[in-house]
Amino acid sequence: MKPFALARVAAVAILLAALLVGSVPSSIVSAQSGRQPPKKKVEKKTEEQKAGQPAQQEPQEPVPPIPKNMQNEPSIKISTQVVNVEVTVIDKKSGRLYNNLKQKNFTIYEDGVKQEVSNFRSGEGPMTAVLLIENSYSNRRWQGYFNPSFAQEIFRSAATFVQSFVKPEDHIAIVTYSMKPKVIQDFTGDRNRLYQAVVAAARDTLNFSEANIYDALSFVLLGGKAIQLYDEENGPSEYTGLEEVEGHTAVILITLGFDTFSRITYDKALKIVSRAGVPIFCVGVGNLFYKKYGDNLPREMAMEFEQAKNALGTFARYTGGAYFPMTFEGEIREIMHSIEVMLRGQYSLGYSPTNTRREGKDRKIKVEVDIDGDGVADNKQLDLKFRERYLEPDDNPKKK
Repeated sequence: MKPFALARVAAVAILLAALLVGSVPSSIVSAQSGRQPPKKKVEKKTEEQKAGQPAQQEPQEPVPPIPKNMQNEPSIKISTQVVNVEVTVIDKKSGRLYNNLKQKNFTIYEDGVKQEVSNFRSGEGPMTAVLLIENSYSNRRWQGYFNPSFAQEIFRSAATFVQSFVKPEDHIAIVTYSMKPKVIQDFTGDRNRLYQAVVAAARDTLNFSEANIYDALSFVLLGGKAIQLYDEENGPSEYTGLEEVEGHTAVILITLGFDTFSRITYDKALKIVSRAGVPIFCVGVGNLFYKKYGDNLPREMAMEFEQAKNALGTFARYTGGAYFPMTFEGEIREIMHSIEVMLRGQYSLGYSPTNTRREGKDRKIKVEVDIDGDGVADNKQLDLKFRERYLEPDDNPKKK
């Protein structure tokens, strides 16, 4: 297994980039179609090989996030397990983010039993996230309605995030999905490379109508096989998921929220996101379309919209992320800024569960925050974001 292998993304056409975000850096030049292989095959190299390249040939990359298995850490087990809980603390009235709290301000309960916090970190430090973008054909012609705004909202959101809020020390990867996931760009903090990757993904229009969101979430969290844009002829490669990456991690999911033919069910997807411990920030597009045409849509289609919104909200709530139902494109910058602020303001708390049961059962988490240190939790005045539950390991999964 390996983390997302670094890949060069071809520069993009000025005209298309202008259509996507309204302005284009002068360094971007015309390039080939996203479905065509590059003129010169890009050789996949290890980090050791890249280190030997002359500095002028390749800009220096920030150190990528390290998979847990490369750190020689044991597999997660209850006897040695540390459950990590990412917590964001926001004042309900003012919207202020509390970013100067200490370990003594937090108390964690698991199934009603108080737990001892053994690990504590503030939200300072680089951001590690996968930008997971829906890119199905139906985004451009949806259910017989020619409505290109879906794709515009999705890719403008992604472009705004990478252009405005990514810092050089961050680690951001870009993955798109329709029927299957595609790795567009490996972890990097280079805004230009990420922006080019977003535009390259927008040009990749020869995708399926399916939008298998559950399979895509499973891939970015647990790892698996996926193809690379511009390297599709070589078939899928194996990748490690965010579950195995150390540090503050997150998934930023930009999507309509519909699932078509995922191999895994919604219930299975909920188990995966609950167990991974990675916050999911969901940006749900298509709300303007639904408000305009919802009353005229077939009843089944209207229900699909509601189910999609509920699913995205549940993914966010279960993982400690947030759900942003976007109605107007003018909201894009504010939403992306909110995600960035929340990611950088998270506290990471870890504890070893006192319950040693290993039967694959659900466990509920509760976090209390005492802002002023008077010994009384201030939860009523706070908007707390944290994973609400997780699934304990199961020693005998085959018996069920």
